[in-house]
Amino acid sequence: MIQETFSIDGTPEIEVRIQSGRVDVTRGAPGTVKVTVETQDADFYVEQRGNTIVASSEKNTPWLSRGSSFVAIETPEGSNVYVGAASARVDCELPLNRVEVKTASGDIEIDTAETVVVKSASGDVKVGSVNKTLRLTSASGSLLIDRCRGSVNISTASGDVHIEDSEAAMNVNTVSGDIDISRLTGKTAAFKSMSGSITVGIPRGSDVDLDVNLLSGRLNLPEPEPREGAPERVISIRAKSVSGDLMISRA
Repeated sequence: MIQETFSIDGTPEIEVRIQSGRVDVTRGAPGTVKVTVETQDADFYVEQRGNTIVASSEKNTPWLSRGSSFVAIETPEGSNVYVGAASARVDCELPLNRVEVKTASGDIEIDTAETVVVKSASGDVKVGSVNKTLRLTSASGSLLIDRCRGSVNISTASGDVHIEDSEAAMNVNTVSGDIDISRLTGKTAAFKSMSGSITVGIPRGSDVDLDVNLLSGRLNLPEPEPREGAPERVISIRAKSVSGDLMISRA
């Protein structure tokens, strides 16, 4: 086991590189980063480079390394976290500034962050809240987000996308996965799907500017809303689908 505690003057930058295993990031004391590693890899090292803390199994490996490891990081809120792994579960349980994760497989769970960038082949991704930017690329993993603001760019092959509450400018592309936005209040949203369905909830008091191209899918719209005066918001929705349905309802 490796246990190290580092003093940080500024925003901590955490870099973790493992082949497989688990990475847990939890809240730590201000100005301090604590790293605990359980591994059988004799080459594993933990070191400080200014405000950057690196935990990796091999110094000569630029991103992926070898061996299964459990890495626990205790760091202050607002840190930047970068994780690279072939197969690993990643849990970030505190508000962070920026989170970047690259994995081939393994579930990812992030509580809150200003920016989230994820590239994953088959792991599911769950995010509590993203305040500025979300970029996700996935082959078969599903995505679940409680709330997002700013901008969202998502590309998946077969994984479903569910967003509970979105104030963001959205661009979501899937091949066969379903897209479900429970409540959309952002000004623009673009959806593209081959066979997955697209479901969008629009709050009352909203007008929708639709640009829709469906080859064989159905378009379902809510009944017109009786209203006097100007709408509270105008939402522009562009959607393209080959065989999936587009359903817009009142949130």
